[in-house]
Amino acid sequence: MKAIRWFAVGCAVVFVSTATAQDQKPPETKLPDAVLTALEKAESLEVYSLNGSTNDEDQTGWHASRLLGKTTVKGEAAKGLTAALKKGVQDGAEKADCFTPRHGIRAIHDGKTYDFLICFECRWMYVYTGEKDKPLMVVISDSPQEQINKILTDAKIQLAK
Repeated sequence: MKAIRWFAVGCAVVFVSTATAQDQKPPETKLPDAVLTALEKAESLEVYSLNGSTNDEDQTGWHASRLLGKTTVKGEAAKGLTAALKKGVQDGAEKADCFTPRHGIRAIHDGKTYDFLICFECRWMYVYTGEKDKPLMVVISDSPQEQINKILTDAKIQLAK
């Protein structure tokens, strides 16, 4: 009789953990076509330096992060940044359970705004498409960080510590 109870408990645990795993959407490992098109066809990209905190009460920040500064890139610089982002997503990385965004990018294309909130430390990029309240969560490597930092420092914008 004890064996039957333990078997029933084991089956219940497997059923519950399977149902829970199916409810949690895994992070994306590639950017949707509409997002890629926006990055590739935007006339310019805005690049943001953020302080690394997220505070929903901070209405003066950018996606609840305090803005340290921003700059705009066009032409070859924008193409290079787009290529770096695509490579960072393609390379992926092991992600952490935190989110401390210090970088952001905005692309505007065909009347729509696409915001990319990036934490290279945690290997997450949140993509806001304006169509949903919740962002698309994408895994990203830290490979684009050096290029983004160079864009910001060349524009004499402070980087987060």
